[in-house]
Amino acid sequence: MLTMFGLELMEETVYRETRASPASSAEAIADRLAVGPDRVRACLDRLLELGLVGHSFEVPGGFAAVDPVLSLRQSLAGQHEELMRRQRRLAETHAEVVRLLTSGASGLSGRAEQVERLLGMDAVQRRVDRLAGEATREVLTFRPGGAQSPLELMASRRNDAALLSRSVSIRTVGTDTDSYDAATMAHVHWLTANGGQFRGSAAPLPRMLLVDGSVALVPVDPENAAAGALHVTDPGLVAPLLVLFEQTWSSATPLDAERPAAGDAPSGKELALLRLVAKGCTDAAAAGQLHISHRTARRMMAVLMERLGARSRFEAGVKAARLGWL
Repeated sequence: MLTMFGLELMEETVYRETRASPASSAEAIADRLAVGPDRVRACLDRLLELGLVGHSFEVPGGFAAVDPVLSLRQSLAGQHEELMRRQRRLAETHAEVVRLLTSGASGLSGRAEQVERLLGMDAVQRRVDRLAGEATREVLTFRPGGAQSPLELMASRRNDAALLSRSVSIRTVGTDTDSYDAATMAHVHWLTANGGQFRGSAAPLPRMLLVDGSVALVPVDPENAAAGALHVTDPGLVAPLLVLFEQTWSSATPLDAERPAAGDAPSGKELALLRLVAKGCTDAAAAGQLHISHRTARRMMAVLMERLGARSRFEAGVKAARLGWL
């Protein structure tokens, strides 16, 4: 498990020393390891930050090791809470921007021609079709939850195919993807298979379309998409929507990144490797216990990281724990 926290060798050594000799002070640990106290204090600061050690209740100035499994669970809980806070802030920001745009359409001096009201879904769809035909660089979309009608899916497939054929980048953030029906998810998979990008977010964001960084379509009424949309070209109003999209995109989850298909579950030997690494074994040590070569163990770990969409052992451990593999 320690390798998943990205510890340096000295930090891991100090952690193991606190496990072997509970309630030790930094000076006592430094004496036993024959290193400078300042170096040990720096390691303890890092371990405290990660939640791997805590201050001793028995000895003033002493430190006690924390079970790494507990630390990982606390880290996951903290990350989840922070993600929820960010998503709530994004939703609130989006609502504020839409209110600003709505007021801009009805009364902002000098901007009336740059914020146009489109009444009804037919008018909105005609404008979407036109923008799809005019786009030259990228199309960014918020797609809310729920099933799309066959007509909506047909229009989306037609426009997306035309955009991709012209090498226009498509990035979509879907909200509440668990509520998508089979046909809607089939379109999402078609989109990603043909070069589009899709990520999921738990934030309750309404529909939004951004074209080439200069045009935006947002609902007139965020609670009723059928009421129509605002076509916005004012740079000062489009800019915050672009920032909102990028912030939401950065915190969203790539399609199926944390829900591998059933066939992607680890084999018995892969699961054994994950558990050994989680206990702090190196690839070489784990290979010895599994009676496989060091090279094979490294390759298996690399495959597991790729399957989980992880860029580090720590991230692989986090995602494996979320999936219940550990």
